[in-house]
Amino acid sequence: MRTRDYLEGLTQLHRLSDPEERRGVWRQSLATLGATIVNLQHPAPLEGLDPDDLLRSVEQASADRLLEDLDWLPGPFAAASLYEFAAALPPGSAKRDLGRLVFRRLHSGNAATFVALATRLALGRARVLSGPGVRARVALALDLPIGTGARADSLAYALISSTELRDEWLLRPAMGSLPSRRLAARLIERAAREAAQRAADGDPSGVLVFRTPEVSRAWQRLLDDRESLVWRHVASARGLLSGALPEFEEQIHQHLAPNLSVTEWRRAAASLAASITVQPESALSACHRLLASDLVEKDKGLPSALMLGLPRAAEREPEAVEELLELLVREGSLSVAEVLLDLRRERLGEDFAAWAAQRARVQLREALAADDRIDEGKAALMIAVANELGERQADAAGSLPQMVADALSAFAEESPVVAARMAQDILTATEERISKLEDCDLGERIGRQTAFLALRELDAALLSTDGLVNLLVLQRRSEAEEEADTRRTLGDIFQRLTNWLVIHEGEPMAAGDDSTQFTLRIRRLQSFLHLVDADGQQVEPREHLLRARRVLTTRVLLTRLQQDHGRGLRRALCAASARAMDALVREEVAEISDVVLFAGDFGANTDDIRSISEASMMPEVERALDAYEVLERATESLDRVDRVLLAVDAMSKLATDLPVACSPRVEALRGALSRLARGLGGALRCDSLSELAERSTDTPLGDLEDYVVDLAQLVAGARRRLSMLDVEEPYSVATLRLMDVRVQRVIRSGPEPLDEEAEAFVEAAQHDFPHAIARVLGAAVRYIARLPDDAPRSSRPSLLTVSKKVVKMPAWMPPSRTLGGFYVTDTIGNGAGGSVFAAKRSGERHTAQAELFALKVPDYSGAAARTLSEAEFLRLFREEAGALLALPDHANIARFVTFDAGARPKPILVMELVEGPNIERLLETNDLSMARSLSLLEGVAAGLEAMHAIGVGHLDVKPSNIIVRQGALGEESPVLVDFGLAGRHMRPGCGTAEYGAPEVWGALPSDAAPPVDVYAFCCMAFELITNLCLFNADTEIGMIGAHVEHDGVPEGIQQLTRFDETKRFARLLQAGLRRQPSQRASMAQIRAGLAEVRDELGGLPWPLVLAG
Repeated sequence: MRTRDYLEGLTQLHRLSDPEERRGVWRQSLATLGATIVNLQHPAPLEGLDPDDLLRSVEQASADRLLEDLDWLPGPFAAASLYEFAAALPPGSAKRDLGRLVFRRLHSGNAATFVALATRLALGRARVLSGPGVRARVALALDLPIGTGARADSLAYALISSTELRDEWLLRPAMGSLPSRRLAARLIERAAREAAQRAADGDPSGVLVFRTPEVSRAWQRLLDDRESLVWRHVASARGLLSGALPEFEEQIHQHLAPNLSVTEWRRAAASLAASITVQPESALSACHRLLASDLVEKDKGLPSALMLGLPRAAEREPEAVEELLELLVREGSLSVAEVLLDLRRERLGEDFAAWAAQRARVQLREALAADDRIDEGKAALMIAVANELGERQADAAGSLPQMVADALSAFAEESPVVAARMAQDILTATEERISKLEDCDLGERIGRQTAFLALRELDAALLSTDGLVNLLVLQRRSEAEEEADTRRTLGDIFQRLTNWLVIHEGEPMAAGDDSTQFTLRIRRLQSFLHLVDADGQQVEPREHLLRARRVLTTRVLLTRLQQDHGRGLRRALCAASARAMDALVREEVAEISDVVLFAGDFGANTDDIRSISEASMMPEVERALDAYEVLERATESLDRVDRVLLAVDAMSKLATDLPVACSPRVEALRGALSRLARGLGGALRCDSLSELAERSTDTPLGDLEDYVVDLAQLVAGARRRLSMLDVEEPYSVATLRLMDVRVQRVIRSGPEPLDEEAEAFVEAAQHDFPHAIARVLGAAVRYIARLPDDAPRSSRPSLLTVSKKVVKMPAWMPPSRTLGGFYVTDTIGNGAGGSVFAAKRSGERHTAQAELFALKVPDYSGAAARTLSEAEFLRLFREEAGALLALPDHANIARFVTFDAGARPKPILVMELVEGPNIERLLETNDLSMARSLSLLEGVAAGLEAMHAIGVGHLDVKPSNIIVRQGALGEESPVLVDFGLAGRHMRPGCGTAEYGAPEVWGALPSDAAPPVDVYAFCCMAFELITNLCLFNADTEIGMIGAHVEHDGVPEGIQQLTRFDETKRFARLLQAGLRRQPSQRASMAQIRAGLAEVRDELGGLPWPLVLAG
């Protein structure tokens, strides 16, 4: 009979009256259905059969209790048949009941049963293939030795072919941890074997999935992986597909060209060996030619790399592989013996490669006898591999890797329950190995070798593969509490192993320390790398411990990278650091911006940055680090300005190559680097300090100060996230501010050397920033220090693209930049309670010579939030700003233009734009004398007196709000500006900490405006005479507390009373600083008092020194 005839029996059960006949037809039809699905891989065997007849047959089978007795049928047949039967039924209770049976088998069946069901699900109900239990079973199925016979090829092919599943199972794992990448690589290898088989059977379409862009990108990333545990599988896949995809065959031979690197050679050799599967004779001959070529002399690891591709070939062509093995083991290489051990673990038969194993074992013994055993790790490794290749099966059976292999076999041949129980025994044995490791005395040779072998065992069973973790997940749902305990135990094991490796592998090495114990140290460092790569939420349920562990390992590895002088381990150390930082990003402990800054901080040179980039598994991190490497290389020689400009261009490129819209901190770093690059580029195009000042929005170096502050804060934040103990507040800003003051003095008074200030900044920058950025900043500041005070402007070409000045506006600013009837042209700064912009009348926006105005917009900020809601703040602004209509026309008050309470999105206050330096800048540059200070104070007092006469207070009197305007004849007058807080009533919380009266901070119940100005004026007057703030505190809160708590005679005023020349001035200030607002002197009294003390103070030196 035809297969279809047997399958149609599933529609006839309800028509048969004899129970035995129904039983026979049921078994015959179900067995045929199972074989059709599992063996023939028919995608829809029940298509075309009547669903209603199938339903009635299922109901009859259920009544006969036939569904309860399926033990006679192979597990995969039974599971796949039930699934297909359920899929063909119409919706209803019978379909749901059958579905429950299916999913019971999905979780309780052995590997073959699971694979059969999961393959059907991947082709249909893909969303079911999720959750830790299913994921663990898929990973275990892909990890099974070839000899177990449970083939997951069709499942793997379905997973990478489905656009719905591809991202979860291939694309994201290809950029993840070592276990994830290894799973993705094995998935590709198994899928390639399925596609190659389909091509051999006459269906060439199966290989096309490997040409899709998504799969191609993941393929290349995994093939480029630095771990042989990963790339060997993709290399094998390339060999398996070389018969169906000619470009792969061509690529294999091209990558064996003598002018390429070890990386291409080794992967191509593995691919060549795997291609024996599809082209036995030609590929075997090519392998022989390769082993006889000069490449083997250039790369001693090439034979062992070739062996990595043999497992799939051995399955199909065992005789050809054994012939090749005879040639490979002749040299007695330890690396060949290790790979031979892996090949034997594929369980291809008791006698497979037995001769080669015996030959390798004898050679290892002979080599060990002749070895001086100075390299203790190498000696211990040779003994262990020889034992594992030989007859000592009792030792092998008790090893952790063998126990994991036996549990995998239990999953394949028995059930997940049995495998999970065995996994619990392995967990206990793993704890014992950790204790053994911890007890080793590393001061003795035997202790070092015992620790080496224990760590090797732990690495192979726990770190290089997630087999044990997946086996532990197989526990039944009823054992949820036990599962939680298991995960905690697993987390404790990772914690103990981390502690041991941090202690014994965290110390930097001196030059030459790695030469005698290379094997021991490199294997220990590789285990450290595998540890940071394998650790994660799948093994540690306690998030705080995992986070602390991640930060600790990253900090230890980076610190060692920074201080280590051992040359042989450098690349491995870079790789471990890269994987540790990948893990920080993957688990959201740090961000890509942090990784860039860490690499720049701890990497010694471009080689380190390149090695870290190559080892990173995250494309965004790799791209950003590649850009930082370009910057690092550009800073190697900065002896000419054109080279400094190239470095600045590289900094700009780094900003561009950071991922877009990734996170606030990444965006902040991009913006900081971009602004800094523009600022440095502009400064480096200047021919003189005067030109530099003209290009700046404020002081000559004011823009650079802002950019340096932004970047320094980001660097400090990143260092704190790494829990570095020596993170200090950046002090490069202070040194740049000092240089800015000196630059202004040079522009004003004539040439003087700036080298000392420049070198102070260079030293500070080296502390505050990663190496390459610090070098660019230092070179640019040294260039500025050498500029003349003035010189003709040149039109020399720049290596940077000259761009218009970028004016950064707040997010609320309309795209038109029109507020009320004014067009905003630039930002001026932030004052108390608002932002200040330069603006023109809208109708004159295109007129170059149009009058500019100062336009202030209220900003609800921290100071106002102490006592007011945003709505209350804006309401008071509208109410109080109306009082400015009465401002008099006065030489010491900026002219009021208009107030528009209805402007959108915010109300605006428009005043005259006064040009000139503010008093704060004069104080910073020491550009004052006693007579000039007193003259400025009298002018400010006159302006405030005029305001108070109409009942209006300025309410934010401070040096930065007073501009010194130069008259046509050189005369100067101080002008009060920034009237954002001005009004008839004081707004609680709205003020500046250094000058705010007690009532501003809510200490006293008063809203009178004039006393607030008097208090602030007296604070400022003390500062103009002494160049010191009246109160000093480390924080804003401390400053406010000083204002609130003083008794009316602050310490600075008391010191003034000690000198005859300043006693009257001290009493004058004291009258304006009284705690009670009603008891303070008026502005008219203060102004009159200043006139009286002018002669006493005018002859004193400035600034007045209080000490002594």
